[in-house]
Amino acid sequence: MGHQTEHETGLILDYNDNKNHDVTTTTTSSSSNDSIRLPPVVIRALRSLRDNNPSLQRKLNHGLDNNNDNNDDALNDEMLSYWNRHQEIVILSPSSSTTADNNLSMAADNDNTSTFSGINLGGLMVRLVNVIPFFQTIEDEKLKSLLLNFGGTDVLMDNLLEGMKLLSDDRRMEITGLTWVDVVSVVGSITHLCEIMELLPNLQTLDLRYNDLEGKDMIDHLQHALITTSNLQTLHLEGNSIKCDGTTALGNVLASTNSTIKELYLGANHIKSMGIKSLAEDGLRYNTTLKKLYLEGNSIGDEGAVALRDVLVEQASRQVKVLEHLYVDNNGLGKEAAMSLGRAVNSEAMIDGSLLDG
Repeated sequence: MGHQTEHETGLILDYNDNKNHDVTTTTTSSSSNDSIRLPPVVIRALRSLRDNNPSLQRKLNHGLDNNNDNNDDALNDEMLSYWNRHQEIVILSPSSSTTADNNLSMAADNDNTSTFSGINLGGLMVRLVNVIPFFQTIEDEKLKSLLLNFGGTDVLMDNLLEGMKLLSDDRRMEITGLTWVDVVSVVGSITHLCEIMELLPNLQTLDLRYNDLEGKDMIDHLQHALITTSNLQTLHLEGNSIKCDGTTALGNVLASTNSTIKELYLGANHIKSMGIKSLAEDGLRYNTTLKKLYLEGNSIGDEGAVALRDVLVEQASRQVKVLEHLYVDNNGLGKEAAMSLGRAVNSEAMIDGSLLDG
């Protein structure tokens, strides 16, 4: 079998592995796209990010002086190949001729038209110290940026917040995906994160994996922010430590009439049986949007599985059950509890054997 992420297999991957999959988007990545010349407005934005962050600059320029490929494009920061030499930093999305912006669109050798849609620094192993000029350039150039991945960059939340505040309402409304993996553990960062969420009315995907978030963070800050983020559909919280208190807060989020969350990833959060009972009985029972729930590695045991099963059965009896995919690997479930939970989910997409730990 080829390499797959936890989202495809239901398995928990190690930390470094997860970082390679922080952004999921439809792109136009191909060898022919390396010859794409970026639009001037995109180049100015990328330069403002690179030139104000020495670690990123060193990474992008590393090895270029010794480049023996005689590939001038790799040396030219006006070309896509310069930026995407290490990984897909510049995210492109397909665009039709009827919707393409002539100032932002670019064509590869195969004549497929693409549009700049965001940046992906997750897993690049660089440290960002100042992203304010980048956001100022986005605003000045009226550049659309749908996806922003700052995973693992150690960028401070107060710096991100100041950058976001420079964006007009139109620019903020265009941002639909944010990834901050391993960057919000600094004291005060969680408050800044909530302020950022309030600035982004169309945020659909929020990735907060591996940020040392605890239950108290969920109760005191994120609970309210998640309830008031009216378009959020996918929430990643894997590898934190929200425990039972955090699931109580998430239960309130799921039970809210404002909830639009369709996918919730909670792997490795020390939830245990009481936590899943709280999430199921106080949240999932009243939810009408959640279709995918990932609970790998939380030691929910038979007691937690039974509590979750009972809520699903009750929902089915009221014809309000919407959950279609449930992943519960590595939770210490006995065969009977696992089979009854599987029947309650009744999902054809359930991974074969994923419920059976013994």
